[in-house]
Amino acid sequence: MSESVESTPTLLRVAMRVREANMAMVLLCAISIAIVLGGLLIIFTTPLLTASWGGFFSHPGGTITLTLRTVWYAYEMIFQGSVINFHATNVLLHHWSTENFSTFITPLAGTLSYATPLIVAGLGLAIGFRSGLFDIGGRGQIIGGGMAAAWVGFTFNFTPVVEISLEIVAAIIVGGLLGGFAGVLKAYTGAHEVIVTMMTNYIVVLVMGYLLIQPLFAQPGILDGLSKTINPSAQLPEFLSHISTTLYFNFGFVFAIVAVFGTQWFFDRSKTGFELLAVGRNAEAARTAGINVRRSTIVTLALAGGVLGLSGMMQVAGVDHHISPTFGGSYGFDAITVALLGRNRPWGVFFGAIFFGAMATGGHIMQAVTPTNIDYSLAQVIQAVVVFCVATPALIIEMFKLREPARRAAVNAQGAAA
Repeated sequence: MSESVESTPTLLRVAMRVREANMAMVLLCAISIAIVLGGLLIIFTTPLLTASWGGFFSHPGGTITLTLRTVWYAYEMIFQGSVINFHATNVLLHHWSTENFSTFITPLAGTLSYATPLIVAGLGLAIGFRSGLFDIGGRGQIIGGGMAAAWVGFTFNFTPVVEISLEIVAAIIVGGLLGGFAGVLKAYTGAHEVIVTMMTNYIVVLVMGYLLIQPLFAQPGILDGLSKTINPSAQLPEFLSHISTTLYFNFGFVFAIVAVFGTQWFFDRSKTGFELLAVGRNAEAARTAGINVRRSTIVTLALAGGVLGLSGMMQVAGVDHHISPTFGGSYGFDAITVALLGRNRPWGVFFGAIFFGAMATGGHIMQAVTPTNIDYSLAQVIQAVVVFCVATPALIIEMFKLREPARRAAVNAQGAAA
C-alpha cells in the first residue's frame, strides 16, 4: 500500500508531462535517437568500419574520421536523394535548362509521388483511430477502390474530367462499402472491427487474384495476372511531364491536400465529426448525450473505407495505370504507422507520409551511390525507431526530461501560489 502511495506522484508527473509536453520536441528527440541508432548500425555492419575500429588504438584519428565521413555521407545521400541534390542545385543556378531542372526536382518529385497515396490512406485510418475504431482493413479497401477505379478507367472513355470523377466516385463507394460492412457487423452484432477488417483483407486479395485472370479485367488473350491498362483520359495528369517523362508527380497531390483540409474541417467544424470524436472518447457518455453510437460506428468505418478507396484510385490512376497481383503493396499497413506518427491529426499525417516518402526514395539512392553499399533497410530502421518513439511519448519525455512549456508552467506556478 505504501509503495502505491509513493509511486503515485511519479506516475502523475509522467502523465502531466505527456499531456503538456511540446510534441514537436518529442518528434525532434525521436529523430535524434533514430539518427544515432542508425549511425551505430552503419558502424557495426560496414566491414570497412569494423576493421578500422578493430585497430582503433593504432590509428584513432583515422578511425573516427572514416566513421564520421561514412555515416555523414549515408545520411547526406538520403537527404539529397529525397529532398534536394546540392550538386544539381549548383548546376541549375549556373546553367538553367529543362534537363538540369529535371535533375534538380527529381528527388522531391519522387518523395511526393510516393507519399501522395499514403497521405490519403493515413487520413482514412486516422478517421477511424480518432473515433475509437481500429480499421486494419486498409489494404483491402485500397485494393477495392483501386480495382473499381481501374474498371471505370478501361471500360469507359469519356473526357478526363468526367472519367476521373467517375473513378473517384467508384473508388469511394467500394471502399466505403467494405468499411461500412465492418461497421454494420460491429454496430449490430458486436463483432470486433479489427478481426472483421483483417479478414476482409484476405478476401479482397483473393478476389483480386481471381478477377485478374478473368475476361472482365485481364488483357485480351493474355493471362499474366495484369489487368487492362486504363485509358489515357482516366489517368491523373502529371505536373512535370512536359519537362521530363521520368517525373511522376501527378495531380493526385492536389487531391491529397484537399483531403487534409477536408478532414481537418470535418473534425473541427461539422456536427458529425464532433459526434464521432465524442463516441471515440467515451461511447457511453456519448450515448447518454443522445448520440446514436451505432450510426456513428457505421459512418466512421464507411468514411475511413471511402478515403482508403480514394487512395487506391490515386495509386492506379496516378502511378500504376493497371492492377497487378502486388497492387497496394504495403500501403495499407504503412498507413497505420503514418497515422500513428502523425498522432491521427490531418497535418501530422501529411508530414508523416512525406517523411515515409523521403525515407523510401532517399534510401534507394543511398544504397545505390554509397561506396560501402549501405543497405536500403537502414532507412526503414530509422522510420521504425521514429514511429516507436513517437508512439511512446512517455519514454522520450522522461528520457530527455521534457517539461511543459514555460508559459503554461508560469500559469500553473501562479495558481499554486494563490
